[in-house]
Amino acid sequence: MKNLFSLDNPFIQFLARVGDMILANFLFLICSLPIITIGAALTGLNKVTQEIAMDESPSLLKSFFGAFKENFRQATAAWLIILVFFLGMICNQLLVSFYCVGVIEQVFRWILYFIMALMVAIAAYVFPLIVRYENSLKQHFINATVLAVVKLPRTLVMVALIALPLVLAYISFPIFFRTLIFWLFLGFGFSSYVSSVLLVPVFRKIEESEDA
Repeated sequence: MKNLFSLDNPFIQFLARVGDMILANFLFLICSLPIITIGAALTGLNKVTQEIAMDESPSLLKSFFGAFKENFRQATAAWLIILVFFLGMICNQLLVSFYCVGVIEQVFRWILYFIMALMVAIAAYVFPLIVRYENSLKQHFINATVLAVVKLPRTLVMVALIALPLVLAYISFPIFFRTLIFWLFLGFGFSSYVSSVLLVPVFRKIEESEDA
């Protein structure tokens, strides 16, 4: 019976991780409410999930808000760049709808979809990079672009996780609505954790090569 509730029990460790992800997810949602703070909230979320992925026991509140505060300016600037980019892409989609027809419309739409997917891929890397390394914002975006291309299989998984709720909402809103409780309680924390599991080995390999 004692072993059942031991901290070394894999099931207890699993529950602890889920609990951490739920709390991190909640903090992310609350800190994202002003919209402009989404970038900083993402750094807080990534800090926590990277520590979980490294089998560390994060002081969750301290880690989240420490990263939120420390990276606020750079993460907010990155978020605003990404936000303005996507608003521009939406405007381009509207222009294509108004001024193009038939095959030409479809070609332009798919070009825009590809560009948007590329930015999602870059965004999937840029906030974890901001959390882990000190660099200029320009260099973070350059490094994120390189990693998104070089680590393509990992990139595709992370992009799929980010895009999944949007795709569900587009394909079938009733299905999205049924899964909404998952996204509200765990979805963002889970997606960030999976991304961290994929990225931490990449970061460690880079750091080991730099130390060699």
